[in-house]
Amino acid sequence: MDQVPQTPPLNWIRRFCGDVPAAIALFDRAQRCVAASAAWGDALGSGEGLPAGQDHQKSGRYRDLNLDQLLRRAASGECVTLEGARGEVGRRWRINASPWRDERGEIIGTIAAIQEFDGVAPETALPHIPDALTGLAGRHGFTRRIAEILKERSARRRGIAMFVLDLDNFKAVNDLHGARIGDQVLKIVAERLVSGTRSRPELTETAGSRPRDGDLVARLGGDEFGIILGNPVPTLAEAETFARRLLQLVHNPIVSGDLTIRMTASIGFVITSPAHRNEDDALRDLDIALQEAKVRGPNKSMAWEPGLTSAVSRRLFLLDQLRRALDEGQFVLHYQPILRLADGRLTGAEALLRWNHPSDGLVSPAAFLPVLEETGLIVPVGCWVIREAVRQMQVWQTLYGRDVVDWISVNVSARQFNDPALLLSTLSEINDSGFPLDRLKVEITESAMMRNVETTRMVIAELQDLGIRVAIDDFGTGYSSLSTLRQYAVDTIKIDAGFISRLDTADGRELVMALLTIARIYGAEIVAEGIETTVQRDILRASACGFGQGYLFARPMDGRSFGAYALTHLVERDGASGDRLDEREGRRRAAGG
Repeated sequence: MDQVPQTPPLNWIRRFCGDVPAAIALFDRAQRCVAASAAWGDALGSGEGLPAGQDHQKSGRYRDLNLDQLLRRAASGECVTLEGARGEVGRRWRINASPWRDERGEIIGTIAAIQEFDGVAPETALPHIPDALTGLAGRHGFTRRIAEILKERSARRRGIAMFVLDLDNFKAVNDLHGARIGDQVLKIVAERLVSGTRSRPELTETAGSRPRDGDLVARLGGDEFGIILGNPVPTLAEAETFARRLLQLVHNPIVSGDLTIRMTASIGFVITSPAHRNEDDALRDLDIALQEAKVRGPNKSMAWEPGLTSAVSRRLFLLDQLRRALDEGQFVLHYQPILRLADGRLTGAEALLRWNHPSDGLVSPAAFLPVLEETGLIVPVGCWVIREAVRQMQVWQTLYGRDVVDWISVNVSARQFNDPALLLSTLSEINDSGFPLDRLKVEITESAMMRNVETTRMVIAELQDLGIRVAIDDFGTGYSSLSTLRQYAVDTIKIDAGFISRLDTADGRELVMALLTIARIYGAEIVAEGIETTVQRDILRASACGFGQGYLFARPMDGRSFGAYALTHLVERDGASGDRLDEREGRRRAAGG
């Protein structure tokens, strides 16, 4: 049997990087430096490499290079390039980033390399070479066209309309169907964008302008495309209409053999102003618009406006704080009990992420969870949540016995499902440690499950192979059909708190009864979220809803408080007294609980 090649040890990797004369660096999935050459630091003017284990965001000299976005895209499977000026006259740099894969082909980080050169890049002296896959212009042609038009029009102070389109979750197409199908999708999208640009409605022309003068469609790399509209320059309303038309072109079914694939995209666009002095200014704001579209998406377009730059700056500051929170252990978990409604027995707990900010105290999840999700930081944070929940459950078991709680549930984001390698690796490690994974339940929202049916089905199957139970969270909010939901073999359905709060109305009660009926057809356990009154509890109990959680029973609490709450329920349930209670109390005191 052939031996599987092993990833070299980190010490060897760091020694190798240190000896390489080129400017290279390796980063893990959390974008912390694993190894870097001295030339990496020299190329950025710091005179030193980046220390192993350091987060690149901690160093201001990297921030202007937009390295965060570059590494994030590379970690999703792209090979990407970023270019810019060093600041000295005629001095430029280029950073290339690509996925770093282990021996199984799974992405474990990114590899980045810096090239510096005087003046224009060496290859610009060569004839223009189109993108090999689509035949479109490439990133360099796109950037050069912007520079030429801005320079030509600077005296007249006229704008330029440019768009960048990024396919949503394209990586899943490659993962599920292979690179050949992925390439076909890219070629079809390219053809549609060219057709859609050429057939755009006539605009009001200005004197001396030529229709379609300067139109360009380019493939910027991976699943990203750029479009420049020449004369006449559209108004903001016309540009918005054009962007929506492109989104519809992308969303039309793509047929390849027996497969029918539907894609969505995110679009950012800019109509430049005199403030955009060069291509770097324009491309910066174009990227800001795209990132905002992704935040609001999928399948959204966003025009750049000055206020967006401030919003993105605030988001980057918050992201830096969140990275520090993960590194410095500021995240904590609180636990909300889940009880069996028939008899009030404590059966489980939901682990809920909280941020214990050193100066602001506990921060509302609504203030930071969207940033974790949109930036991808939710992937390493989500794995920390799983490890911490398992650790806490083992502590409870040591203090109070295995029967203190049957299972604990953790929320998994759409990001973790769409890029499940780190999630599955973490769970496999826990399984190898001997922890029984059938005591772990994974919750994913109904709307997140619907983003990519095939990927979701695959990940659920792998989770259940490990013995993990799966729950649909916020059931009823995703407007999914029963036939679609039944494609997933889940164990639990959680009815959203918004429906439970309306049980005191006739319409609300009828809706909840319908959801309970659908859940029973599904054949899964049912948990009602957000129970706050005895009336709600009694209605659900009479309707044979199995389990419930909410403020009526308890608010989320830290691990120590939950342990005391669970012990109280054990005593009440078992009628424990004398020796049995003394045994549990002695075990708790011995463990310091």
